Amino acid sequence: MDDWRRRARAVLDNQFVVVCAVLLGCVLVGGWLTYTAHVGAATTTEQQSTVSWEQTGAFDHSATVQEDNSLFPVGTTLENRSVYYTRLSPELDGTFRTTYDARESGDLDQDVSLSLVLREVDPDSEGTEPTVYWQTSSALDDATVESVPPGEPVRVSFSQDMSAVTERIGRIQEELGGSTGEVEVFVRATITAQGKINGDSVDETATYTMPVTVSDTTYSVTDAEPTVESYETTRPVTVDRNDRPLRSVGGPLLLVVALGLLGGVVRSDRSTLSETERARLAYEDDRETFDEWISTIELPSEAFELPQADADSLAGLVDFAIDTDNSVIEDPDDDAYYVRHDGYLYCYRPPRTDSDDGETTDSVDSETESTDGTELDEGGIGPDDQ
Repeated sequence: MDDWRRRARAVLDNQFVVVCAVLLGCVLVGGWLTYTAHVGAATTTEQQSTVSWEQTGAFDHSATVQEDNSLFPVGTTLENRSVYYTRLSPELDGTFRTTYDARESGDLDQDVSLSLVLREVDPDSEGTEPTVYWQTSSALDDATVESVPPGEPVRVSFSQDMSAVTERIGRIQEELGGSTGEVEVFVRATITAQGKINGDSVDETATYTMPVTVSDTTYSVTDAEPTVESYETTRPVTVDRNDRPLRSVGGPLLLVVALGLLGGVVRSDRSTLSETERARLAYEDDRETFDEWISTIELPSEAFELPQADADSLAGLVDFAIDTDNSVIEDPDDDAYYVRHDGYLYCYRPPRTDSDDGETTDSVDSETESTDGTELDEGGIGPDDQ
């Protein structure tokens, strides 16, 4: 028997129940895949998320020149400038506008409220929201519009004296005894939308901001670009199953292979390893493990005249050699292993199986015959070898 077949049988001897359980599980999986491929539905239902509607919010801003100067006539409206001069144009005028788009249809009641927020924050704060030291807000304006269809804009205007804002910040810091962070000023728009979108009821609240940077002489508006809020909906959809080829081919294949292997394992369990085969496997493992302790040397005939003692295993012989500070010698002509020590020749002969020489030997020290019919000595040395 080939070595790999011996080892496979040894594994089956030790793990028979586990192997059978694994193969039985494969049989069940293969059967289920085969059944669902030929009997199950060709489609399946999945939950699919799609954008149901989107709401857009944006700010427009301007300031009117109120003081005489050599650059702009009084009454000139400066629109969407990056910087406004507080002395010339102290009033910041703005408009917040919002629209929404629906995938199919929409009818919303929208409530829009604007407020001015002043606060001081820690600029080194980690995370999306900074640490707020103080905050105050005041209402600017609000509006409620009913039955707003998709695409129709809703506008709310406001006006704020920015010189008054600068004075307000100064008073707060004076009351607190100084400033410990960074002052932020922004216009906040809060939209509450209620109604129907694509036939479904909605009740959503969205917030948009327009930051304003103030100094003693100027103020500027940043990040006033349109911002879009998307709202998704999840619906069940029917889709074709894309795993049917795998199930229809892989299922039967797994079932047949697992059944065949399971039958082979059950039949092989009837023929367990003999003691000789187990001993042979143990020897092969020892030979690989202790290879560095073994030297291949052809012993002279005089060495076999010493009294011999047999070892039960190669591992035992190697341990003896290590303990006595000797080497293990493998005789290439004799297929045996020797250790010479203190006037004795210690020997280990590997067990032989049918696959080795066509004849099973059940004992490592049983008598054998030479090719010419002459009986060998018990030590394994024939007359011609002396």
